[in-house]
Amino acid sequence: MSRELILPILRDGKYGFIDSGYNMAIKPKYNYVSSRFKEGYCIVTYIKKIRNNTKWVFGYIDNKGITNLFLQLESANQFCEGLSKIRIDGKYGFFNGNLEQEIKPQYRAALNFNEGLCGVRLNKKWGFINKQGDMVIDPIFSYVNNFYDERALVEIKNRYGYIDKSGNIIIDGDFIMGSDFSQNLASVRKDNKWGYIDKNGKLVIDYLYDKAKSFKEDLAPVCINNKWGYIDKLGKLVIDTKFDYACSFNEGLARVNVKKSHFSQGHWGFINKEGQMVIKPVFKSASDFLEGYAQINESKNNYIDKSGKFIIGGSMK
Repeated sequence: MSRELILPILRDGKYGFIDSGYNMAIKPKYNYVSSRFKEGYCIVTYIKKIRNNTKWVFGYIDNKGITNLFLQLESANQFCEGLSKIRIDGKYGFFNGNLEQEIKPQYRAALNFNEGLCGVRLNKKWGFINKQGDMVIDPIFSYVNNFYDERALVEIKNRYGYIDKSGNIIIDGDFIMGSDFSQNLASVRKDNKWGYIDKNGKLVIDYLYDKAKSFKEDLAPVCINNKWGYIDKLGKLVIDTKFDYACSFNEGLARVNVKKSHFSQGHWGFINKEGQMVIKPVFKSASDFLEGYAQINESKNNYIDKSGKFIIGGSMK
């Protein structure tokens, strides 16, 4: 195979892969794959019959089509910062980029690595490990999210705050709920409204919103009276609240849902940062854009480019 694999494609209930020429380079044979290649690998799974039992087999395929399968794995996750979360005998650990065990499976639950640290659960509490597997923040929290902008959302006694990488509670805001930091801001909820704080815990955008998501590409989706729009980092509404649902911007476009009636499921399209609908809302489901493509699940698993054009797998090879 001369061209490298770029995207998984679903055909007749099985997944294969297309190459950079949009030709079907790996015939559909996997029961499940991860949505994209990440750090050189895509996760693949298939069902194997062993005697009278069935077993899910997990493995990794690289963008040249080379596959490594591991019968001992009970699950596998995409690579994040050079490590892939795996599960063996009900415990979580990590493979390195050579597909070798880097951190022994020993945790009851685990997140993925971000900013050099990973949230893990021992017994009933969460803490953080580094890439050597050392516990650098003791497991004392009811739940944690990963670090973003050097802050991690943690739960203590059904309330949320934020810690720094030393494990110190740096923002003790007694929030009902909160989001990860992004672009140095995080959305937080007090009572029934959402606002935004900075990394020191200072309220910079007031509690005005029924729902509010993280900032990406300098804009954040917010909901008022069941309609979604977008604000800038000063709190100014720059795209009116007119959508039935809205997602964050990725690669200059944002996924929005538009319903024809109150009882309909709605359809997905994409807007630009001026709020213009550049890809019409005609899709039953869609993913955000990543590396120029968005996944569309219609009658067949497929992708569109930023012009809204379908990417179709060609002849079998």
